Amino acid sequence: MFVEFQKLSNNSRIWIYGSDKIISEDIQKIIGIKFKDFLNNWYHHGKPLTASYDFLHNRFLVIGLDESKNPTGGCSIDGLQKLILEIDNFYKFNFYERMNVFVKVDNKIECIHSSNIGTFNGISEETLFFNLNISNKKDLSSWLIPIKDGWCKRFLN
Repeated sequence: MFVEFQKLSNNSRIWIYGSDKIISEDIQKIIGIKFKDFLNNWYHHGKPLTASYDFLHNRFLVIGLDESKNPTGGCSIDGLQKLILEIDNFYKFNFYERMNVFVKVDNKIECIHSSNIGTFNGISEETLFFNLNISNKKDLSSWLIPIKDGWCKRFLN
């Protein structure tokens, strides 16, 4: 069952997908229609799942699921991943390139492959990046952290 993202519990499970390009508002609306339809029909073992989606900073697709109402598993998650993969293949967002790092440089979000992070101009261990590894909605308030505190610090020269 689709609900507005803001209405999901802060303890809701989330999945974050980062796009290597800006996701326009028009594309967000088109994708939103697909997600509302999917989430309104998303079930696990015959029970409806309370879920939502949001686009953040025109770069990130966030899917949220309130597992306190009904937990999910195997087949239902596979269905979600299938939809995301279809969208990713069509729009070429590179959602599944998990080695991309999304950093804030000069107040802009840059998508940089981790292998290039040490040579990208303006990046230091204090540079903020979006930690896509968080798993709860409440953690969105602190997902922007210095590179020195994240998984990608090992790629700095």
